[in-house]
Amino acid sequence: MTSWLRRSSAGLLLGAAAGLIAALFLNLALSSAVSGLRLRLATQPQGLSVATESSAPPLDGVEESLRRALLKIALVFGAVVAAIVLVLRARHARDLASIRRGVTDAGAGRRPEDLPAGSPELREIQETLIGLADLVASQRQGSETARVLARTVFEEVPAGLIVVDPKLVILDANPTVVRLFGARTDVAKRALVDLVRQPAIVGLFERGIAKQMAPWEPDSALVRIDREVGDERAVEVTVRAVPNSGKPGEPAAVGVVLDVTDRERTDDMRKRFVGDVSHELRTPIASIRAAIDTLLPGENLTPEELRLAGIVERQAAHMADLVSDLMDLSQIETGAVTLHVEEVPIRQLLETVIKDLAGGAESRGIRAAVEGPDDLTVAADRRRMAQVFRNLIDNAIKFSPPRARVDILIEGDALRSDGSWGRAVVHVIDRGIGIAKSEQQKIFQRFYRVDPSRTKSVPGTGLGLAIVKHLLILHGGTIRVESEPNTGSRFTVSLPVTFLGAAKIEEKA
Repeated sequence: MTSWLRRSSAGLLLGAAAGLIAALFLNLALSSAVSGLRLRLATQPQGLSVATESSAPPLDGVEESLRRALLKIALVFGAVVAAIVLVLRARHARDLASIRRGVTDAGAGRRPEDLPAGSPELREIQETLIGLADLVASQRQGSETARVLARTVFEEVPAGLIVVDPKLVILDANPTVVRLFGARTDVAKRALVDLVRQPAIVGLFERGIAKQMAPWEPDSALVRIDREVGDERAVEVTVRAVPNSGKPGEPAAVGVVLDVTDRERTDDMRKRFVGDVSHELRTPIASIRAAIDTLLPGENLTPEELRLAGIVERQAAHMADLVSDLMDLSQIETGAVTLHVEEVPIRQLLETVIKDLAGGAESRGIRAAVEGPDDLTVAADRRRMAQVFRNLIDNAIKFSPPRARVDILIEGDALRSDGSWGRAVVHVIDRGIGIAKSEQQKIFQRFYRVDPSRTKSVPGTGLGLAIVKHLLILHGGTIRVESEPNTGSRFTVSLPVTFLGAAKIEEKA
């Protein structure tokens, strides 16, 4: 009502102003006409002037009548202008109100009502609002579909999912994780420690949240949990931080919990089986080798018998190597191997390994050379570290072409504040057949061999690199490979100069 009165007052004022302006112009015109008439009468002859004055009404009365008539006309004109202005403003206000309602409906995804019939501009606005409404409705439908899909995946995925805020309050958890940890009620809005009793898992989330300002990398651990109902379960927990989140009630970290109990049990069974079988095979293989050693050189054997005995000898030796590797790998994986740690000069160790392998290298014309500082030492089990480099250098010799060169380079890395090296790095470089990029991670798996059709003539068990990887893990070291087919390979071993693991140890039988 107030806005209508405001618009009406403005219209009336505008009409009055128009009427006053019209009256002013008409008054000026009338004054000009009367002044002209008086001037003409004043210039006429005397006799005619007297006659005119006696016969005509006074000019002042005529002028006053005309002024009143002109004032009425001006007022009527002003009223008409005011009415026209009010009508136009009312129409524009109605159109603006309809457009405002249309924008509101379109923003909510609803098609607006038809605007009043009018100018082409209104029709364009109508079409634009309809298009906007359809777009908003489509996006809202897509967002709702995505939300429902995400929620369905969250609740039905076989992995457990936990979302916590910076205060380690659970914002959401799917049914899988509730079942894994044996919770009996809804865990949302409860503290993480109410669901998870294992300090290792809580520590993962704390470290994950602390990493928000650091590179966003996942942290994971294998944890065994004891449930009130059911047997012990093994779970693999991976925590990822949510960047740019620091307020309570906002997601700060997401935990993914995988039940790996069956995998761990199967892996334990495999390790025990391999260990048992390897142990049981040792005695018969040793007996076969002893019998062959007795027969050979076999002065009373025929050439065919000598050939067959040689086959048995070679295959028995291969089986003995395979059993030895299986026993080593089984003991390493089951934790039955510990380390006698001592300071080991790395160059001296490598030169000793090269001397042990000199016979095979010389038979193929291959030269292996060590380069690097003499005083760099690592804290390691000497025998196990020699086993690591024996496998790597032996592979480099076996897979290199005749008369090639194998380089072993030693260098320090991770310089400390006191000027000493934190890590020792050894590169074993060959010019052999190379390894395709797609296979470079597979070569550390058990029994895996690169392109068996090309390597079948090269003896080996396929366990050497798996043993190397696990022994380096025990020493706190790493290994990586860089290679291109037909150009050779570079195996890089990194070892801590100060070993952080257990210092004592005996190998368990």
